[in-house]
Order: sequence, then C-alpha cells, then structure tokens
Amino acid sequence: MHKILILEDDLVLLETLYDEFTSENYVVDMAKNGQEVLDLTYKNRYDLYIFDINVPYIKGTALLKELRDANDVTPAIFLTSMHEEKNIIDGFKSGCDDYMVKPFSLHELKLRVKAILKRCGNNVTYEYGDVRIDIEKHYLKIGNVEHKVDYKELQILSLFILNPQKIISYDTIIQKVYHNKMPSNTVIRVHISHINKLFKEKRIKNIRGSGYIYDYESQ
Repeated sequence: MHKILILEDDLVLLETLYDEFTSENYVVDMAKNGQEVLDLTYKNRYDLYIFDINVPYIKGTALLKELRDANDVTPAIFLTSMHEEKNIIDGFKSGCDDYMVKPFSLHELKLRVKAILKRCGNNVTYEYGDVRIDIEKHYLKIGNVEHKVDYKELQILSLFILNPQKIISYDTIIQKVYHNKMPSNTVIRVHISHINKLFKEKRIKNIRGSGYIYDYESQ
C-alpha cells in the first residue's frame, strides 16, 4: 500500500484530495504548510509527494530542494496555479517529477500518480562491502543476516557508506539526516552505538572535534 504526503493550504482541495486517494486505498498524510512537511518527513517515509508551491513558511520549490539536498529521492508532483514557463522550469529544477497546473482533472492526476509510482518503484538501495541497505523495506543486511532498523539509523548508515573513510561532521549529519533540526549529541550517539552493535564491531568511529568516520575497508 503506497503512502502519499499532500501539501496544500486550500483546505477544501486538501480534503478533496485526501478523500479521492484514500478511497483508492492509498495511505495519505496531509500538511498545510512547509514546516508540517518537514516534521512529517522527519518521522515517516513516503512513496510520493504532491506539493502546492505557494504555501506558508516554506515555498514548495524551496522545500523540495531542501529534501533533495538531504538525499530524499521520493517522487514529487507539483500541483499549483503557477502556470508561467519560468515557474515550471523552476519546479523541475527543484527536483519534481511532474507538474500540473490548477484547475486540473482529478482523473488525470490519479493516472499520473499511478504512472510515477509504477516507474519509480521507490526502491532505494545502497551497497558497500558486506552491507546492503534497503530504504523502502527498512532493513539492513550485513553479510547474510537481515536486520530491521530504525529509519533514521538507515539514513545515518547510508550517509557513511556513501562516503567511506571520510569524516562526516556533526553538522552534516544534522543537515542530511535531521533536515537541520537539532537533535542532541546523545541522540546521534545512541543511533550510532546501535548501528555498531549490529555490526558487532565499532565501524563508525568518533573523531574528536571533527565528527565520525566509517572505518572499514570493503573487500
């Protein structure tokens, strides 16, 4: 069952979209402004975003760019009254997969959603050495052993195995994993400690005053 996050500050339209997609067995979360989207994506994983652009606090294009900069590859559709060519170009530059101008056909929107989900599959995996991460299924495979892992821990580990033998600063972890929210040092240490316990060795090591490093040579 696919999970969709809809950002729309027109409450009537937001409720209409919610009713239409839930009636077709999608799981739908709703947000009325950009900050609510950041809060929801901090806690949850989605298969598709449907974003308006002119919304309070954080404009939809800036919001999607921020998510893309944090390695969020979730497919996205902009649904907006902004119809000028420049707006459409800006939308695609920020990382959207499709762009629809209001007023729009609900039937067409649902067809586009199905096409994107079928094409993208939303199956994000990373591999390095004996490690395989499947973001969609929320599991980590070490050698032949599979582990169900907290989503934030998967994001942290993905950041490290994409940058092996490189020091990752505390600020980079906050930006890429926590979307610039400010978790305590203790929260990050607990996540990293749990990851190291799964490896049964200390692969992610603290570099005092600099950050952390994934210290493991892939064979």
